[in-house]
This record gives sequence, C-alpha cells and structure tokens, in this order.
Amino acid sequence: MNSTEHDQINLLLINYLTGIASEADISRLENWTSASNENLKYFLEVKNIWETSNNQFNLNDIATKKALNKVLNQINRPKFRFWSQLQRVAALLFIPLLLGSFLYGKFSKVGRQPYPVNQEVYNEVFAAYGTRSTLKLSDGSSVWLNSGSSLSYPEKFTKNSRIVKLKGEAYFEVHSDVTRPFIVQTQSVSVTATGTKFNVQAFSGSHHTQVTLVSGKVSVKKGSGDRSGSLIADLKPNQHLIYDSISGSKDLRNEDVYKYIAWKDGKLIFRNEPLSEIVAKISQLYNVDIELRGKSMDDFLYRATFQDESLSEILKLLKLSAPIDYREVKRVPLPDGAFPKKKIIIFSTK
Repeated sequence: MNSTEHDQINLLLINYLTGIASEADISRLENWTSASNENLKYFLEVKNIWETSNNQFNLNDIATKKALNKVLNQINRPKFRFWSQLQRVAALLFIPLLLGSFLYGKFSKVGRQPYPVNQEVYNEVFAAYGTRSTLKLSDGSSVWLNSGSSLSYPEKFTKNSRIVKLKGEAYFEVHSDVTRPFIVQTQSVSVTATGTKFNVQAFSGSHHTQVTLVSGKVSVKKGSGDRSGSLIADLKPNQHLIYDSISGSKDLRNEDVYKYIAWKDGKLIFRNEPLSEIVAKISQLYNVDIELRGKSMDDFLYRATFQDESLSEILKLLKLSAPIDYREVKRVPLPDGAFPKKKIIIFSTK
C-alpha cells in the first residue's frame, strides 16, 4: 500500500471511529478490511487503541489526521503493547467472526456514536425456555414473547413500515398507524396489521404456522421477505388460522380464541384436546422430549387449565385424569460430554 492510499485509509478510519463516516466511506472500508488479514488486523488494532485511549483526545482533533496519529503513536508505547499483541492473536483466531461483525456493522453502534447515522439498528430478544418476556417497541406496540422464542426488531422503525422477525411464538398489541403497516415475518409467512391484537406461532422445525386474531384485522401471505407472495387469508376477530407450508393447506376456524393466547398470562388451557396436542405444547414450553407409547393414546381428551405449574406437577395431574403413567429416561452423556435434552415417556396403563 503506497503512502497516498495509506493516508486515504487512515482518513476513512478517522471518519469511522468518530461516527461521521458516510455510506461510501463505510463501503470502501469494508472492502479494504475484507481484502486481506493484514488489513483487518490493522483496523482492529487501531480501533482497539482508539477505544482504550478515547478519553485522551481533544474533541478539536476529531476528523483530522492529528487524532489518528495520536492513536498510531500509542501502538509502540509499552503500556499498549499487550493490547496490540492481544489484538493480533484475536484477529488470527476470530477473523471470520470479527469480519462478519464488522461487515454487518449497520446493525450495531460504534463507540458512543450511531453507526451509520441513517441505518436501522436492530436488537434481538430471546425468551428462555420456561419463561416469558415482554417488551415495548419504539412505536408504542407491546409484545409478549413465549418460551423458546426470539424477536428481531429495529430500535426505531422507518417512515414506511414496521417490520419485525419472529422465531417461535409472540402475542402483539399493535399501535394503530394506517400509514405504516406492522409486518411480522416468519420462516414461511408474513402477517400484516395496522392496529390490532393478534398471536403468531411459527417455531423452527415445524411446517405449521398459526395466527390468532383477537381484534382488528390481519392479512397472512406466503413468504417471509419484504415482497410476500399470494394471500393465504384475511382474518376477522375470533378467528384462528393453521397454515401448512408443505401442503399449502389452511384451516380457518371461528371460535373462542383465548386458549391460544392464554400463555401470555401464564396459563395453559385445553378444551377437549387430545394428548398429542397437549404434549406438543408442554414439550415446547419446558424444552423436553415427550414420547407417547401405546395404542389409542389420543382417545384421552383433556379439559384443563394449568397456571404456572412445573413440568412434574402437570405430568402428575395428567396421570390423575386418565389411565396413563410416565417415566423419565436417564440421561447419558454424549461423546462430547454434553447431556441430551430431558426425555419423558408417557404410556397407557389400560
């Protein structure tokens, strides 16, 4: 790299580190860091020293070569040699991860400055198994996130739309804004609303997506991108949709929908439902494998309400309500030393 190009890269670094880089600056810097491991290590080293010594620099130095020169001069000082060597090791070990993080820097922040200024900054929240999470979005909409689910959403929505990405199950109370539709994207469908209350269930590994409408109106379309495909259904209040992404079939029901959203209140409600459906919900909630053994297990229909019971308490109550029993399979360590997911076997006693 000749001196002119070196000076140009240093200027890009100044703009980047101070949070004033344009999209063109960022694009060029991304191309430069991805061109070689040496370029990436140089960027990481300078960025590390900048962040370590940020409080030493006068604001009058920002966006000038003087600011960067102060950083570069620190590299050979004894107290910074440890950080320099550490950064080199980190670059060698984690170059794919660090490069990926930098290339997708539009979803992060640099120092104390938004980066870049006009890009959306995305967050992701995850509800651990056996728990529920709630959050308020920037437009005033509220979200309840069920066990084992995650939601990706921008810190601030754009002027034209409000898009979030769901893996698992969530209940939404959407703030009304007819000029900006609220769109929930899943692995197989997109759900569009303006101001309404609805539930979406779309767990990874399942080809069934379920949408429940409490009030208002939602449209469900095939596809998960910004350009969704054909319409699957327009839902009206108290309707529940089950869509099979493999066969393309749909089942739209009119019924009391509270049982589908009761989970947000810590309840599991079953109304004459077969054991297989109950087991599926319990398995997801507690992250456990449950196997049904025996003939006619679905002949046992349950009408029950559970509220914040533990897994063992629910299994005991099921056992009292039908001629079934259960046992827990002893977990044996896998070859890598990790333990497999807990497994329960439910069997008929008739």
